[in-house]
Amino acid sequence: MSRTIKENLKILFPTFLAILISTLLWNKINFEYNNPNEIIGYYSIFKYSALNDNIRYVFFIGLPLLTYFFSYIFFKKISLKTIKNALVLSKNYQKNDNISLTFFNCIILIILTFFLAGEFNYSLIDLFHEGQALSGALNFKLKNELWSSSFIVTSLFVDILNANISWILTNKQSISSYRIFIEILDTLTLFIILLFLFNFINNLNLSKNFRVLFFLFFCFFIFYYIDQVAFGYRELPVFLFLYFVHKIFLNKNYNFFYYFILGLLPIFSLLWSLDRGIFILITYIPFLIILSINQKFYEILTIILTNLFSLIFFYFFVGTIEFNNFIANSLDILVGSDLLNGIIHPTPFTKEYGSARATKNLLLIIINGILIINYLFKKQTNLSRNSILFVLVFYFMSIVFYKIGVTRSDGGHIKQGGSLNTILFLYLIFYNFLIFISQKKIFFENRLNYFNLILCLIFFIINAPDNYLRNIIDIKSRITNYINLPDENFLTKEEIFLVNELRVLTKNQNCFQVFSYETAISYYLKKSTCTKFYHIMNMGLKKNQLKFIDELQSSKPKFILTGGNYENIGNMKGRNNDELSSKKRFTYINNYISNNYKSYKTFKNWNILIKNN
Repeated sequence: MSRTIKENLKILFPTFLAILISTLLWNKINFEYNNPNEIIGYYSIFKYSALNDNIRYVFFIGLPLLTYFFSYIFFKKISLKTIKNALVLSKNYQKNDNISLTFFNCIILIILTFFLAGEFNYSLIDLFHEGQALSGALNFKLKNELWSSSFIVTSLFVDILNANISWILTNKQSISSYRIFIEILDTLTLFIILLFLFNFINNLNLSKNFRVLFFLFFCFFIFYYIDQVAFGYRELPVFLFLYFVHKIFLNKNYNFFYYFILGLLPIFSLLWSLDRGIFILITYIPFLIILSINQKFYEILTIILTNLFSLIFFYFFVGTIEFNNFIANSLDILVGSDLLNGIIHPTPFTKEYGSARATKNLLLIIINGILIINYLFKKQTNLSRNSILFVLVFYFMSIVFYKIGVTRSDGGHIKQGGSLNTILFLYLIFYNFLIFISQKKIFFENRLNYFNLILCLIFFIINAPDNYLRNIIDIKSRITNYINLPDENFLTKEEIFLVNELRVLTKNQNCFQVFSYETAISYYLKKSTCTKFYHIMNMGLKKNQLKFIDELQSSKPKFILTGGNYENIGNMKGRNNDELSSKKRFTYINNYISNNYKSYKTFKNWNILIKNN
């Protein structure tokens, strides 16, 4: 056995032992259940502390990574000076010949034509998710207030602005105009992701043609990922952040624009998507630490001052009342999120539902960390020093991003939470694979260009929508017809009957309140909600239930809708049969409604309540 292998085994053995210990201790980490805000969710059903999964996650990845780090510096005899120097940006900026923009433009053009040729979304409305955006937007349009009259769940853009922007652009208030706008945002986000990947790959120590091959590989992968709903428009600020950080690390000259954008991103990202904004804010910590170690204080000052001025501008733009409500609203969402939405994260290496996917993601995080530690301290690597430090920031973002899977631990959210780590792992593995085959000359350089063109063609053939040419030619008429579709086209016959019935009953009412998860009903009635809680699922805290009751007492709605087909919307699919209906989640509100309203009419699963005389 060679000396190098023995040294590596010495470093890896304690790490394997740490993974074993972390696994054994997973279920031993149990904090006392605490729920002073009386939030009803699966954590409260099982008397499960909201701290458990967060601390388990940090411990499970932290112990092996710290073990590997200290083992590495001990056996490799790494000094403190070397550790500090590992975070110093190189002044010898590597400048490769840029990849031809032909391939980038080709991919962008193909995806753009896919958007133009694709079939529009004619599926039935999601009364819960789409209802959040549509009813929130209508509330703002009718009340002309932001957080003062609406309890915003995801963010200002998601809940209010996106739908309103779509209606302004198309001059048509319809579900179809909102849907097509979201498709545009998703496509724009895909373009930003591809632009980031183009720059990320362009600085690698590979020949032009191999970098093109690498870029095309990731284009195919990301296109598949978008299709699988791992990424959407909410990730736009995440990739903008990564794009500009990469630009800063890989460019010698100071560029005010890059730092200015990074100064604007915090407030923009919080308004675009609250949780993604929090992820970005946390990732600023290692980024700013690296800048400070490199004595880039002027650059740090640019970011901080821009952020401060953007915050001041936002404060004066929305006004004191709205700003204070924004802060209070956001804190309520952050405080209540885990207890309200939490699904207990599966134990690694078990047969629990979702454990295989969760274990894979956790191990990927550890593997990526080990690879990055090696890159940081090796004297000679195939990545430049500045690329390694950017990968370190990317990795930190991917760790934080898995919070999506830690809290809402169903299959879809675990997959989405692990997506950045998957990208980073594939990036490192495929890059080293290309280094290997380029050195072995398995692919002849003069043939790669043709191979890359063939890949583009294959990508087009596999993913081209049906009726490709005809749909592109008819795009104008198709968009016009789609935008002008009546909203009722997206309802079932039973839902149309319900809405028509409610229209008659509420004809003389100024508002209407839904006490169920079918948020879009108030949108269909073209009425504002009688409380600021148009999307009741996430109000969570007891104090918000009491606010809901106070506003009901003030607005005195004659009718309230309960029940419906969405009672299981927040349930643990495949893992627990307990239903968390609105009546079970919000007991204070349910008691008030039960005492002040009675059944007026029942239809299918819906119950229309009327106020007691």
